[in-house]
Amino acid sequence: MPETLLDAVSAVAREVGAMVHSRFRGEYRRWEKVPGHPVCDVDIEADAMLAERLTKLDPDAGWLSEETVDSAERLTRVRVWLVDPIDGTRDFLRGRDGWAVSIALAEGGRPLIGVLDAPARGQH
Repeated sequence: MPETLLDAVSAVAREVGAMVHSRFRGEYRRWEKVPGHPVCDVDIEADAMLAERLTKLDPDAGWLSEETVDSAERLTRVRVWLVDPIDGTRDFLRGRDGWAVSIALAEGGRPLIGVLDAPARGQH
């Protein structure tokens, strides 16, 4: 069991990173949210995993993700999860290893925790 919130967030990043890495260079649906902003099924699946696991760690925190429609409700929260399920989607889609799962937790607009998991590069 993780000893600290940082340990718990790191474990989530590794778990989601492993799922994304298992799909790396595989087949999945891809499209553009708006011209020039690619996304794929793996982004959406990773976002759902992050939301489920991180909101269990801090259910009172708001949520801001590159893959989720923003909600003004998060502005009422003291803490906010800030995530990019596949930071470097273009590299992921092109089969390059320059992508990571990015997670941060901010409180009062200041960063508390920041974690990156880049399994294609072996960096955790």
